[in-house]
Amino acid sequence: MIVKKNIIIPKIKLLQLCIAVFFIFAANQQLSSQVKKENKLLIGRIELSNKNYQQAIESFNIASANDPLNFEPYYYRAIAKVELGDIVGAANDINKAIELEPRSVDLYILRGSINDRQLNYEKAFEDYTKALSIDSRNADVYLSRAITYSNLQEYANAIKDCELALRYKSRKELVYVIRGMSELGLKNYHEAISDFNLVIENSPNNSSNYVRRATAFYYLNDFEKALTDIQKAIYLDDKNSYAYFQRSMIFNKLNRNDEALADLNKLIEISPNSTSAFYNRALLFTEKENFKAALKDYDKVINLNNKNILAYYNRAIVNQRLKRIKEAKADVEKAIELYPDFVDAYKLRASIKQTLGDYKGAEFDNQTAEIINQSKLNITDSLRQQEELFIAKITSFSSGSASINPTNATKTNSISLLPSYKIQVLSNQKEKRIIDSWNKTKKAFTSYFLVSTNDNEIGFQDVIQNSINELTNEIETTKADAELYLKRAILYQSIDNYTNSENDFNTSLALDSSNYIAYFSRANLFNEKNALTPSKQTIQQILNDYSKCIKENPTFSFAYFNRGNIKFQQEKYINAIEDFSLAINANPSFAEAYFNRALILLVLENREQACKDLSKAGELGLLQAYDVIAKYCNN
Repeated sequence: MIVKKNIIIPKIKLLQLCIAVFFIFAANQQLSSQVKKENKLLIGRIELSNKNYQQAIESFNIASANDPLNFEPYYYRAIAKVELGDIVGAANDINKAIELEPRSVDLYILRGSINDRQLNYEKAFEDYTKALSIDSRNADVYLSRAITYSNLQEYANAIKDCELALRYKSRKELVYVIRGMSELGLKNYHEAISDFNLVIENSPNNSSNYVRRATAFYYLNDFEKALTDIQKAIYLDDKNSYAYFQRSMIFNKLNRNDEALADLNKLIEISPNSTSAFYNRALLFTEKENFKAALKDYDKVINLNNKNILAYYNRAIVNQRLKRIKEAKADVEKAIELYPDFVDAYKLRASIKQTLGDYKGAEFDNQTAEIINQSKLNITDSLRQQEELFIAKITSFSSGSASINPTNATKTNSISLLPSYKIQVLSNQKEKRIIDSWNKTKKAFTSYFLVSTNDNEIGFQDVIQNSINELTNEIETTKADAELYLKRAILYQSIDNYTNSENDFNTSLALDSSNYIAYFSRANLFNEKNALTPSKQTIQQILNDYSKCIKENPTFSFAYFNRGNIKFQQEKYINAIEDFSLAINANPSFAEAYFNRALILLVLENREQACKDLSKAGELGLLQAYDVIAKYCNN
């Protein structure tokens, strides 16, 4: 019995030890996993603080995938997207964060500011109210609400909230900036200067603070002090576009128009899409009676913002002075269409009608102008404020109203989709993907390179020719190997030997009709040939081969993508969207497919969905998506 005990006891101890080791190992694994999750979140926050917003988003993508119930990755990713101008994507992320953590004040503050950026002011105030119900002494809530009040031109309320923020110990310089700008809005210029003095004392090297104070001096007609502040601002930052704009206004007041013009030219050099610069330069050109240059600048303003009534109105005046009566009438009517209560526009149209001999029409327009003037004498303050906000919107010099015209999108290159993809056997390109193609016949994988059709191999011809020679020798030995013909076909295509390439593709497919890479690559060959000699028959061959590729491998997303590009070239926009959607279904991380689908949605004027797709493309790492977002998604 003793011997049995001596044998059994060690086994029990060993079992206990194994269980203990297992639990320690499992605990370590769990701890290691948690550390990795926290590391990605930490790395993302560091990138965010370093203003590396795209890298931050990549880290937050991984953190949210690793821990989908943690609100923090969504919150910080929303901040990064705001900084990149992706307000739509930021809104989606902050909504998810609040869904996961509905009691965080910071989340409601951020969503309030995002709603403000989207002009959803009512929702912004709801968020600030919710934040204050959680913490009524939070200074940041009052500051954010002050910004929204200021944007709504409710300057008295903005000042009240700034003072509440200060009462609750806010130490942020922005409080004084917003209060100063609000005092400026109320024409309390001396009070505004007092706030700007405090800000400048605190941050003497911030050029924008001098521009703000210069604005107050400008309205006090103290142009000498205004000019001194602007010179300081430009000394601190010679790329500050607001400083050049403000100085041009000061020079204009001082009748130094050549210097004003030089500053506007500099501003346009810094900000080529500055509508305010083009508009004011057009005014200066008009004063100098350089009407052709003025018209050019008004055209630019309207191209950047096709809802700016002042640009239409002033262009009408210039056209009238040039005796271009038809163009003048069209412009003034567009201004009236955008703002039916535009008194001066009716008076201008009356003058144009009189020139055309339409005296009855002229009299009617003058009467309409007088009726509108009389009706405005008795409107309430709230209605007056609403009208002022509406006028501010339609005289805005933001460039957010640009649009893509679907009728000429492909003809004028106003929209350019990302290029298709092609297969290479050899590649010296830095940006390339490796795909492993399953050969059903050989029951083995073959690796190929996948590159953009815009990428051309340079200094690689000798290597390609040597590879062709080697494959030719192999083919002579084993004549029935479809894979060898396929590889040689791809190599022939890369050196523009289209005849040999097509022959080899045909031979390869005759030997193995199930190889989807062969169909995909032959479609690309036909596409290259069609670019040289366009024909409907070749287009059909391209589409047929992409469809055969998809039939053999329905998960090969690049075939849908390439076919979508062909459909777009045919102006079959809905069919193209369907193909890009299929590409996304096959590969949910296909950033380029989201981007191309977004551009077509913009052509079809579905801006809401387009901006969501652009946001996703940016989130997946496609940086150029943010340029398009800035142009089309933030008006």
